[in-house]
Amino acid sequence: MRRWAGRPSAAQGQDVSEKRDLWVPAVLGLAGIGLFVVNLVQGSAWAGVIALILGLVGAIACLPIRLKQGQRRLIAFGLGVALLLAATVPGASPNAATALAWVLLGLAFVVPLAGLAQPIRAGLLAGAGVFAILGLLCAAGVLPKDLVWLFLAGSFFLAAQVFSARPRPEPEPPPGPRVCVMGGSFDPFHHGHRMLAEAALRVADRLLVVPAGQAPHKQGGPEPTPFHHRVAMARLGVERLPRTEVLELEGRRSGPSYTIDTLDVIRRSYPQGTRFLILLGADMYQDFPNWKDWERILDGATLLVAARPGWDLDVPPEFEGRNLPLERLDAPLLDVSSTGIRADVRAGAALGDRVSPAVQAYVRDHELYLADTSET
Repeated sequence: MRRWAGRPSAAQGQDVSEKRDLWVPAVLGLAGIGLFVVNLVQGSAWAGVIALILGLVGAIACLPIRLKQGQRRLIAFGLGVALLLAATVPGASPNAATALAWVLLGLAFVVPLAGLAQPIRAGLLAGAGVFAILGLLCAAGVLPKDLVWLFLAGSFFLAAQVFSARPRPEPEPPPGPRVCVMGGSFDPFHHGHRMLAEAALRVADRLLVVPAGQAPHKQGGPEPTPFHHRVAMARLGVERLPRTEVLELEGRRSGPSYTIDTLDVIRRSYPQGTRFLILLGADMYQDFPNWKDWERILDGATLLVAARPGWDLDVPPEFEGRNLPLERLDAPLLDVSSTGIRADVRAGAALGDRVSPAVQAYVRDHELYLADTSET
């Protein structure tokens, strides 16, 4: 069967483009060889040797520029070498001043300076202005007309150096993915958590669910359910959620689990430019200024605050007058709590649709919350 002859693929198009762009080194090499032959015929052996060296060196130097996809640099460099070759064209440079003018024009493209201090750039710009005035005086007949091209080329050379050496701001890293960190005891993981996770995924590219090891704000209370059970229930609770991962970072750390430490660990796993969101309920938002190193947390993350029944989103006093990174998350309000679920399990009450069937089965199979030892 005859195959459809459509457009070339991306790989084929790239090969065609690379072959097409090889015309710059090819032209420079052929120009150098041609000028070598012409100068030899006319008895200018030295000019011919210089043209041959310029053409071959220029052609070879173009190849690494092309491999680095530096198309603009390639054209500029090729133009500079071509101007240098022009100085070796028989009859194009009747005197030393004209030949030097060609060389200056070529060097302006071939060897642009960079990183010059402001006083040096100001001096070069003043020199370019002086050379331009001298060139105009030559054109007007006040100075020898043979020097007009030399002065104008010198003015262009200095101006080109000032332009190429101008300070450039550091490019900002490209914006990376938005990664939302959702922490909590998840004792157990219920539908309120699930609805928050689904809402977070609408504004983030990835969701990291981080069960707390030892929550600092709950120290001194009853012991939480063992960490491995809470991790398992979190994994069951986020089943079939895309771009979501449950991390066990805080269970491997002794002592209280602080968000700043967890965020520092997570940040090392993502490329520069990644934007982190810390998902908080309204209750935790009000308490956030009491967190360890909360200002440093906001140096590398944005608070994503969701409303919670019985709590408002009034700005904490510590945030007043400060432009802190903060976003509000629009999520359905569900009046359900882990504390109430644990109490109902102990009382033998039905959990209804407050937890997923998988989490409910896990609680039943592992006989969780039957004794009054869970945290409040």
